[in-house]
Amino acid sequence: MFWKFKRRFRIGMLRSGFYYCCVVICLILVMNLLALKLNFETIEGENYIDAGGTTLPSERKLQNIDVHYPFFNDLNPNMFVSRQGLRHTYENRLRKLLEIMETNLDNSAAKIVTEKTLPYEAYFPERLLYCDDVMNITDMTYMASGWTKAVFKGTFKGRQVAVKTVDVNGQDVTTCRDAGRSETDCYVKAAKKIVKEIVVLQALANDNVLKVLGFCLPRDADDNLYVAMVTELGESVDLIKLLQMSWEDRLRICLDITKIVAMMSETPYGSMSMNDFRRQQFVLVDGVLKLSDVDDSGFDDSHCASPRDCDVKFSSTNFSQRSRCIRGRCIEYNEKKNIYNAGRHFVTFLLPHGAPHTLRPIISEILDGYKNLTMTSKRLLVVMKRLTRLYESGWYLNRTSPAKYTSSYKMVDNTDMPGFHDYRCRMSVSMATCTWSAYDVREAEDVCSADDECKAFVVAPYKTWTGRTVVHFKNGVGSLAHNPNTTLYVKPGL
Repeated sequence: MFWKFKRRFRIGMLRSGFYYCCVVICLILVMNLLALKLNFETIEGENYIDAGGTTLPSERKLQNIDVHYPFFNDLNPNMFVSRQGLRHTYENRLRKLLEIMETNLDNSAAKIVTEKTLPYEAYFPERLLYCDDVMNITDMTYMASGWTKAVFKGTFKGRQVAVKTVDVNGQDVTTCRDAGRSETDCYVKAAKKIVKEIVVLQALANDNVLKVLGFCLPRDADDNLYVAMVTELGESVDLIKLLQMSWEDRLRICLDITKIVAMMSETPYGSMSMNDFRRQQFVLVDGVLKLSDVDDSGFDDSHCASPRDCDVKFSSTNFSQRSRCIRGRCIEYNEKKNIYNAGRHFVTFLLPHGAPHTLRPIISEILDGYKNLTMTSKRLLVVMKRLTRLYESGWYLNRTSPAKYTSSYKMVDNTDMPGFHDYRCRMSVSMATCTWSAYDVREAEDVCSADDECKAFVVAPYKTWTGRTVVHFKNGVGSLAHNPNTTLYVKPGL
């Protein structure tokens, strides 16, 4: 009896011990989850790098800047953990640059840090240019300026680059000085936006994001160096220039902006908001549209207590749509704003004008997706790519007859008429000549036949971004020149 009781007692102790161990482990897990949640609840809203430009002295201390790089708390736990690590990496990058800049520019700093001692490689392995390289950029030419920054064009080792730096006479710095703050304080306040752009542009590295080549931070308060970011050179997105483009090039712009909106809707760091979505935030690099200005952006969806807090409103057009409120956040809020603004500033006036007639139904579908937010950015990208494939493949020509085409034009190999018999025409890719892209020679003949002024055309050896052939239309025939790379086609009857 005694042994039976002892055995029961020992089994009971084992069971109770196992039970208590499980309880302790569960408590530890709960405490960790609560700590994690508390940590992420403090990282919300916009990036507190003063993107607006009017912070008062009482609201920000030079030596105690609260640097947050907010990331969207995804509902997917695996994605949440992944973004936690990415957020930590880029928070460190941003904080490190700000600490270096503030320490070096603060006159009270006891220790001056030289560029060679800074652990840039650990934080910015992509950096190609350093301060000495920036100072060696030649042929610096002023390009443009905004509220905070001035942009210059220069040459480095035979390559043209853009240099962004603080505009000391800009509105941001001037307003700060008028508020009674010191020169250094105002400079640092404006320079923080450039520092933010350095980190964000590198974090979003993408074919449609401006590439950062390097940057420079001053080594001390008396240093002649200045805060500067060096990027690949792009040209401004001008409305008149956009409207003068061929439909093919405007299709490329619309495809690129759709890619950018889709990228911003689901970056590795969360849903990206563009608080000042304008054409001025983008540049063209070799015909490719790229996001270039991100100092007024963030990575967090709006907070909500009820569904009505998630209304996406556009006061300028009296249009609004409600996004979903899930766990205190407006899901798809940023995405809807970006889609609507991208349509308003780019797609709705670039895509329809001059489009092939057979492609207009799918274009109407895309326009509806942008104007009325009937599609997500992913769906818009799928449809936009389908439109591009239909154009590239020549499907829009609606050639139902399988019979072999017989040309009535006279073909003259290795012949050109450079500089002669050029004329201007609608939808030309050139202001001085009538130059189009054609799917094939048959389409070029159809275009020439429909134009009474056209008498011949020259097929050039160049291809457009969709692989189409460049064709120069002529209003006469004469002054022939030998060119082994071109072919002349003369209209019947000439």
